[in-house]
Amino acid sequence: MINLPLIIVLLLGGFLRLYHLSSLPISLFGDEIDVGYHAWSLFTTGRDYLGNFLPTYIHSLSEWRAPLMMYLAAPIVGLLSPSAFSVRLPAALMGILNLYLIYLLGKKLFGNKIGLISAVILALTPWHIHYSRVSFEVTLLTTLILSGTILYLSKKYFLALTLFILTFYTYSVANLFVPTLLFSLLLFFRPGKVRPSPQVLVKAFILLFLLLPIGYHLTFGEAAGRYRTISIFNDQKIIEDVILQRTDPWIAGFRLEPLFHNKVIAYAATFGRNYLTAFSPDFLFINGDPNFRQSVGRFGQLLWVCLPFLILGLLKIALWKNPSYRLVLAWLLLAPVSSALTIGGGSHATRLFVTLPPLILITALGLESFLSWQGRFSSKIRFSILVTVSLATLLNLTGYWYRYEFHYRFESARVWNYGFEQIFGRLKELDRGEGRVFINNTYDPSLYRFAFYTKLPPKDFQTSFHTDVPSDNILPHFNGFQFGERYYFGQIDRYENLLALLKPGDLYLAVQGKEVPGDWDWSKTPPGGIRSLAVVYDVLGQPLMYLLEKPVQ
Repeated sequence: MINLPLIIVLLLGGFLRLYHLSSLPISLFGDEIDVGYHAWSLFTTGRDYLGNFLPTYIHSLSEWRAPLMMYLAAPIVGLLSPSAFSVRLPAALMGILNLYLIYLLGKKLFGNKIGLISAVILALTPWHIHYSRVSFEVTLLTTLILSGTILYLSKKYFLALTLFILTFYTYSVANLFVPTLLFSLLLFFRPGKVRPSPQVLVKAFILLFLLLPIGYHLTFGEAAGRYRTISIFNDQKIIEDVILQRTDPWIAGFRLEPLFHNKVIAYAATFGRNYLTAFSPDFLFINGDPNFRQSVGRFGQLLWVCLPFLILGLLKIALWKNPSYRLVLAWLLLAPVSSALTIGGGSHATRLFVTLPPLILITALGLESFLSWQGRFSSKIRFSILVTVSLATLLNLTGYWYRYEFHYRFESARVWNYGFEQIFGRLKELDRGEGRVFINNTYDPSLYRFAFYTKLPPKDFQTSFHTDVPSDNILPHFNGFQFGERYYFGQIDRYENLLALLKPGDLYLAVQGKEVPGDWDWSKTPPGGIRSLAVVYDVLGQPLMYLLEKPVQ
C-alpha cells in the first residue's frame, strides 16, 4: 500500500537537501575535498591518494580518518567525476534515507502516527538539513545506527550487529556511544537464547573479522591518537587552571587546597559543563553551534517551535515505564557523553549529532500528545490551534531557510574556503605545462585542493607526492615544498622578490593579505615586471587570489 503522506515528506525533505547542493554552503570545505579526492582515488586506483591499498583507516595529509564515507562516495565521485555535487550527494542521500529510517523506528517503537510525525519533524530540522548538505560522516553514522536499531528490534541480530560494527568505521563518536546504545537495547529488549550451531559460529567469525581492524586502530593505531588530541584529559588549559588555583597568593600554605582543586574535580567539572551545554536552550533553540561551519548562527539546532512539544514529550517518557520509552530516554542521556569528553564538545554539533534521533522521537511524542489533548475542544478551536502551529512552523522554517540561502551562504564564505575552485579552474586553463607553478600554501593548505579542482589523476598524485612539510629556501626566496617536477607550494619571503623568483612561463598563485599587502589590487597595478593573468574576488567584490606571470621580455 502506498504511504502518500510519507512520500510527500520524503519529497519535501529531498528538496531541502538537494536544492542548490553544489553552492549551499557556498563551496567545499577542506574535509569535504579530502573525502572526494580519497573517494576518486579509491575508485580509480584501489588506493587512497597517498597510495595505501584498500585501507581500513585512511591517512590524509593533515590527519587519520575513518574510511567508510570515502568508500561510500567512491562510486558516485568516480562515475560523476569530482565536483561539489558528487562529493555532497552521498551525504544528501543518507540524509533523505534518515527520514525514512526515523519513520520506521518511530513506527516500530510507538506506532505509525509517531513514525510519520518523526519523519516530518526531522525533514524540517535545521540541524539535519545542514549536515545532509555537506560531506560530513555523521549522516552516514546516523543511517547505520538507525538501521541497526530497527534490525535489532526486528530480531535480526546478525545484521544489526554488522551495521553497529560498521559505525566504528565512520566517526569516532561511535566508539563509545554505540556500545552503550547496544547495552541499552540488550537491557530493554532482551534477545532470546542463541543455540550454538555452525551457522552461528560463521556469523560470529564474520563479526570478529569486521571488528579486528578497527579494534587495532582504536587500541594501538591512529584512531587512538586522534582521540587523544581532542580529549579533555589532554587539555593543558585544565591543568594550567588547577595550578593557578593552587598557587594564588592568598591561599599559600593552605593544606586543603588539593582537595578542592585537582585534576579529578577539574575533569569532572569540564565534563559536566559540556554535558549540560548539549541540552541548553542556547545550543538547541537560540544560537546553535558557535562554529560557523557547523551552524548558520542566529538559529538553534532545532526549530524553536518544537520546544513546547519536546518538553511535553520529555514529561511523557519520564513518567511511562514502557521499554520503548526507556530506550529513547537512555539514548538521549547517553548520546552526549562521547562529545562531552572532548574539548569544546558541549556545543559541537557534529559530535552531538547522535543526540538528534531521540530528540526528534521525543518531540514527536509530545506533538502527538498535544494533538490528542486538543481533540477535546470544538472543531473551530482545533482548527485555530492547528493553523497557529502550522503558521509558527512555517515562519520558523522560512526564516531559517532565508538566512541559510541569502545570508549564511555569503557570510560563511571564508570558513568554507571560497575561492579555491575558481582560482584553480583558471590555473588549469592557463597552465601550458611548461614553466614552474608556485602556489600559496599559507592561506589554507592548497595541495589536495589543487589536485581535486584541477582533476589531477590520483595515480599521478601518488607518484608525485613526497612530502608536504615545508622547508626554508627550497628555491631562492621561496619557502615550502615541491610536488612533482613543476609545482611548488609555500610562500615567497617578500613580494619584492617575485621578479627574481619567476622566469618567463612560470605562474604564481598569490593571495591577498599574504604576498599581496593591504588592499593593494594587483589586478590593476601589479608590481613592476609582473603581469596579472586572472583574479578571483571574494563575496564583497574585493580581490582574494591572483594568478601572476613574468612576461617574456
